[in-house]
Order: sequence, then C-alpha cells, then structure tokens
Amino acid sequence: MRKEETKPIFKKLVKKSDVLIENFVKGTMERWGLGYPELNKINPRLIYAKISGYGNEGLEKYTSKTAFDIIIQSEAAILDALGLKEGPPKLPIADYTAGHVAAIGISQALYHREKTGKGQFIDISMHDLMFAINMRAQAREFISMAKTLELGTKFLPVYNQYKTKDGMIVLTTLTEKQFQRLMNDILNKPELLEDPRFNNIIKRFNHVDELDEIIRKWSKNLTRDEAIRQLEKVRIPCGKVIHMNEVHKHPNLNERGMLVQNFDFSEWGVEKATIPGPLIKFSEVSGRVESAGPVFGAHNDEIYIDLLGYSKEELEQFRSEKMI
Repeated sequence: MRKEETKPIFKKLVKKSDVLIENFVKGTMERWGLGYPELNKINPRLIYAKISGYGNEGLEKYTSKTAFDIIIQSEAAILDALGLKEGPPKLPIADYTAGHVAAIGISQALYHREKTGKGQFIDISMHDLMFAINMRAQAREFISMAKTLELGTKFLPVYNQYKTKDGMIVLTTLTEKQFQRLMNDILNKPELLEDPRFNNIIKRFNHVDELDEIIRKWSKNLTRDEAIRQLEKVRIPCGKVIHMNEVHKHPNLNERGMLVQNFDFSEWGVEKATIPGPLIKFSEVSGRVESAGPVFGAHNDEIYIDLLGYSKEELEQFRSEKMI
C-alpha cells in the first residue's frame, strides 16, 4: 500500500467491500492517500473501523503513539487493579476486548447503513475500553471503603479462592440468603448470623479476612468435588479453580462445541491444538469452525481474480513485482 502502483488495486477492492478494518498509527493511511475521506468518496457505503491504542481523536501526544496491550493495560490502571506489581500482563485483555468491541461497532454500523444507506468511520481506542472495564478504579471515587484498600487486595466478603485437599475452589455469597445458607447449611455456624461483625453485608466488608479464615477451616478438609457438591446442594454459587492444562477437558465447553480439535497441525510440528468454537450461538444460523486458519495469501485467487476481475497473468505479475 506504500507503492503508488498498488493503490488502484486497493481502491478497486474498497469499492467492492462492506468493511475495512485497520490498526495503524494515526495518519498512516492518510499519508498513503488512503484515509477515510478518500475512501468514502470511492465507496460511501464503506464501514471503516480503526482500532488504535489511544483513539483517532484526542491529544496528539497520545493518538500518535504506537501502543501494544501491555502499554494500554498499564495506562488504564488495569495492571494495578489486578494487583500485578511486577511482570507483564497475564492475558492480552486490551487486544482481545478491542477486537470484540470492533465487531459490535461494525454490526451497529451495518445496521445503520441498512436504514440510511450511509457508511461511517468507527474510532475505537483500546485505552477507552480498558478504562471502561476498570470498575475497581471507578469504585474508588464513590465507595469510601474502596479508597482505603490496595487495589490488589480482597474487597468483597466471601468472594475468593479457597484451598481444598486437591486444589482450589471459588465461592461467593452476594445475597443475604446465600450467606445465610452458607452459615446454616455448610459451616454449621448459625450463631454468626447474629454476630455484630457479620449480621449485614456492609459490616462484613470490614471483616473479609475473618470470614475467609472460617471458610478455609471448612474447605481444607474436603476435596474440590466434595466441597462443590455441598455448595451446589444449597444453591451457593461456586466453581473449581481450573488449571490451564485442565480447561480443554471442561465438559460444558465440550458440550457447547467450544473445543474444536479435529484439525491436523502436523505440518507445523504440532501434535494437537484446540481452537475455540463460535462464541455467539444463534438460533437461526449455526456457526462452525471450517478450517484451522488460512495460510498467508490463501484467498488471493478468490479476491483478485473472482472478485476484482484480474487475470491469472496479472496476479502473477503482482506477485513477481511484490505488489502483493
């Protein structure tokens, strides 16, 4: 796209396209003469989605920066909220969220186009997204207790991981009835319901560690399965803390078609790899994973010859001149 001779090809593709997605630094497409105003003239129905670290509009100091997931998580206080005092993020939350929100925005823009006939520019900032999900930072403004707690510490009463004989479980009692069932039916400590430290949820906020210690004394004598059975019997929300090596065996993920393992990766020296199935389940359209992912340039013939009308000879010329 930097070469002048490739731009007519790209513009021809834009003319026949519904959606363009890019994540270049601000001004890159414009320098190539391929920014939204130019492409909108070619195809007024085009949905142009731009994903960037700090957004297309904003302070130039930030919008012009190259940004990656670790930078955005740090500048939105996500690393601090998760209690990561050192080391990199454990998961690419900003990258993954940006892709999903972009898909939602594109869907909305396509619906708008159906109503109006007009395309539009979508400006998605990873920094905006990470700020929006950082509820711990927001809570510090209006919940007095949140101001006094380190963000990496426990905050909600009975909202934690607890050790068993063979691993960890999680459980929570966010409603009063759940807490009552935990005290009466699981811990056999009905007297704690009258204890002035625990007799309402606001007071329990000040005694999180004490409650956790009481629960640990119960859970440490049980296996994960035994603890889960007891909790589920009285409808207390709970779950096993699953190791990364275990999650590919989760029975419900398997039942919902999320564990796609029927592709051959031996060409890349990989014995087995699990691909996530379709995340969104539609009642009228069944989704499926049709391939392990295309190799680079796999659809060139389909795009350049079938869609754009170039000949095989022209396509070979594009390749030989490194235009594509």
